[in-house]
Amino acid sequence: MGENDLRIIATEPTSSDITSAVIDDNEHVNGSQELTEEEIEEFIKNEQVAASEGNNAPINSKYTPQLSMEFKSRDDAHHFFNFYAFLAGFQVAITHTTRTQSKKRNNEVVKVTMRCTRQGKEKEPKCLEQEEAEVDKDVGKKPVRRRKTNVQQKSDCPCVMLVKEEGGVWKIKTLDLEHNHELCPGDRDQLFSGHKYMTEIEKGLIMTLNDNNIPTRKMVSILSYLRGGLTALPMKKKDISNYRTKLNREVKGSDMTQVLDYFRKKQTEDLSFFYKFDLDEDKRVRNLFWTDCSSMKYYADYGECVSFDTTYMTNRYNLPFAPFVGITGHGQSCLFGCAFLHDETVDTFKWVFQTFLEAMGGKHPQTIIIDQDMAMKSAIEQVFINTKHRNCLFHIKTKCYNKNVKVFAANEGLYEDFRRYSEQ
Repeated sequence: MGENDLRIIATEPTSSDITSAVIDDNEHVNGSQELTEEEIEEFIKNEQVAASEGNNAPINSKYTPQLSMEFKSRDDAHHFFNFYAFLAGFQVAITHTTRTQSKKRNNEVVKVTMRCTRQGKEKEPKCLEQEEAEVDKDVGKKPVRRRKTNVQQKSDCPCVMLVKEEGGVWKIKTLDLEHNHELCPGDRDQLFSGHKYMTEIEKGLIMTLNDNNIPTRKMVSILSYLRGGLTALPMKKKDISNYRTKLNREVKGSDMTQVLDYFRKKQTEDLSFFYKFDLDEDKRVRNLFWTDCSSMKYYADYGECVSFDTTYMTNRYNLPFAPFVGITGHGQSCLFGCAFLHDETVDTFKWVFQTFLEAMGGKHPQTIIIDQDMAMKSAIEQVFINTKHRNCLFHIKTKCYNKNVKVFAANEGLYEDFRRYSEQ
């Protein structure tokens, strides 16, 4: 190997040969946050020149791995090499890991080898006679389209980075950045698949944006802006969407615990706050009801007429939301209580009506207005025995409009008359 040959291939250096270069987290491992568009374009341009000249051109970049670099963890080393590969235009795969034999360290990984995904030899092609035989056999038939695939061709690429743990620090022990194939720094979509990772700050930001129902496409714009541009974002829209799904699953796993904690907190602030859960055989929450002091006061003053409706559905859990609504002496709507229901069966409505009476001290409303639901009507007859049941005028008008479209269309002025008289 000549003096001018810049291929980096070495084994473990001695302390007299090389001075250790410690990588600071804020500058290198998470340094991709500080990248600008100009830095990325310059780096890509240098890599393209290097590839076109057979990797004999120098690459001057703080994002290029150097022999004996140190990392706090193997994940940091993996992320650093991944980001270098992302900029240079190739993909990385972990090809070998070595674990310690010490019983005290519980079989921990102490050495990791990372290579270009084009390492290894290509499969032997079919012999010429076999290919010609297949061509003769298929004469006169329509050409068969080959299925598209993301499998890369192997070229026995020598690119490799080996890191080893010593005294709690991971060091680059073997490094070879030469490739025997063309690099593709411009093929961002293809390279994204092997280079997605997020910092803890980015995960926290996604969590905050997710709690505020920000769309994924806007999250991509925000994160790419903070990274310094879309080309500096080592993740795709799908990766962010997958992380949002993971967050939502974690929330669903602890949502009732959070609800219970919130209700307990409200009860310490308002001693009259009332809530109740309905559990199934597996101790899972089926139905939930709650009301507070102000709602109870409204019901005591204006509880003669109650409107109960389950038209609204929650957007995440697809559960019917059932509010108890009344009218004050000033003609304004007021809330008597709320419930989330597992289903709309007679037993469920009986439970929520009985719980409502329990919260309101046993006071029955004189009139209850509902939609034309038979299960709800049956439950009212069993729980609100002396209460008059009335159907909601809104639902009556809506069904009348939907079922008499042809009648209104054939009789001019009938629709206007019906609407005018129904509003009186």
